[in-house]
Amino acid sequence: MPYDDPDETDPMTLTGVEIEVDDLSAAREMAECFIEEYIRIGLSAESILSLFTEGEFAGPSLALRQLGREELQAMIQQQFQLRGPHGRGVKIESSPGGHIHLPILES
Repeated sequence: MPYDDPDETDPMTLTGVEIEVDDLSAAREMAECFIEEYIRIGLSAESILSLFTEGEFAGPSLALRQLGREELQAMIQQQFQLRGPHGRGVKIESSPGGHIHLPILES
């Protein structure tokens, strides 16, 4: 099947659906998932908040608009309290040349 011509009868075709909700529970749940993932890869609270505030990513930007900065900061602190300062995650070290070092791969 050509890339630009998907088969409409293919059950494995990726289909996105937008669902509008009346409350902010979906935005909170989405933000919690982002925050947990960012903690697990070893980002600091400040770095996580900047991912929401810089506007580069659609999901975090939407969460910021819907929930506000103060609520996101509270959610980040709550997740750090739950997971500890290192989040039981992967430590990522980067060098000035842009190379990424993952110590977990060396164990």
